[in-house]
Amino acid sequence: MNDSTDMRDSVVNRIIEGSITIDSLTEFENLLKVFPNNPRLHRVFADFLAQEKPFDAVDAYRISANLFIQEGQTLQAIVSKIFEWRLAKPSHQEGQEFYSDLHKGSPKKDPVQSFFSTLSFQQLIAFMNELTPRYFPAQSMLKKFGDPENDMSFVVSGALEETIYHRLKMDEKVRKKTKKDLIENDFFGEIYPSTEEKVSQTDIKTITRVELAKISKPMLMKICREYPDVEPMLDHLLDARMESDERELSKMVRKTFRHQLPTQVNLKVFQDPGGKAPLELTGFTDDISLGGACVILGARYQIGPSTSLTGKNVKIQMCLPIESLTLNILGTIVWGKDVPLEGKTTAIVGVQFKEMTDNDRGLLKDYCYGSEGEQNLIWSLWSSLLGKS
Repeated sequence: MNDSTDMRDSVVNRIIEGSITIDSLTEFENLLKVFPNNPRLHRVFADFLAQEKPFDAVDAYRISANLFIQEGQTLQAIVSKIFEWRLAKPSHQEGQEFYSDLHKGSPKKDPVQSFFSTLSFQQLIAFMNELTPRYFPAQSMLKKFGDPENDMSFVVSGALEETIYHRLKMDEKVRKKTKKDLIENDFFGEIYPSTEEKVSQTDIKTITRVELAKISKPMLMKICREYPDVEPMLDHLLDARMESDERELSKMVRKTFRHQLPTQVNLKVFQDPGGKAPLELTGFTDDISLGGACVILGARYQIGPSTSLTGKNVKIQMCLPIESLTLNILGTIVWGKDVPLEGKTTAIVGVQFKEMTDNDRGLLKDYCYGSEGEQNLIWSLWSSLLGKS
């Protein structure tokens, strides 16, 4: 990714991809106070607990799955549930309840989400028993042209680059055709029709840290034999991808980060009693929810460790480019961390919102959950600002 894309990676996305590490239970709990409804953050928290406190991870995976369902992210909900059920075997009733919850939600209208949403209960369980979630670090070559196609991979999180090749009809020479991004809810692996031996026509390399849900060719063939209705559904899934490829050869990686809204902010930190003037800080935030925000300070201020601000009351000013208004919200700093960013050490603080007017809450809600057109306008304004810096 280019420098400007790297600059606008959000704090939560950096935690998800592993470039910012959270290594204590208290840090996670404080950050979740800022983003109580972020399913991806709950998922990372669940993975952390699975290593430290497996019994507690069961509830964390369950919360993550429920929040993903609310967002219409069927695949991500299924993967969270796979990890939950690995730790605590479900009853038949629990399985039925999860299936029912998936269908009460509103899955996003993309081929992968539609595919999993269309499966019957028995078919879904068959897939969940065979899907294998795996993480891969950034810059990992997952597949090369000519490799055997042995499995099908669904992108749960992160971004990859696919380089597509094809042969010239006259002399059968291979030449590079084009590149495109694969993002969450895409898939790859030409293993269908399953009766044919196939080799990869592409190179696939990770851009960011990526989680895939993989199913092997033999297991997919087994499911199709047991449930013949799955085969035409796979046909439809592949056809939908081919149509999508024809419409759009390349995607912007930032589309994986739907709720990442860069916003310039001023932060007034109220000092301990004793006549000290409030500490005035400036920066930007691109993680905003109705519960709080993370603020990346523009430079490291002489404040000592950012954790020293934890517990301080603050007033945060947000300038909303769409409405041309400034919100003033009271809150508390509940999380702080010093991280390397563009070669410098930068302080990041998490602010939990406490008080705001009904009007400000309504404006903030519209801003956080506005239309994609509005979000694209915000990105254009942000890119212009970066270009001037």
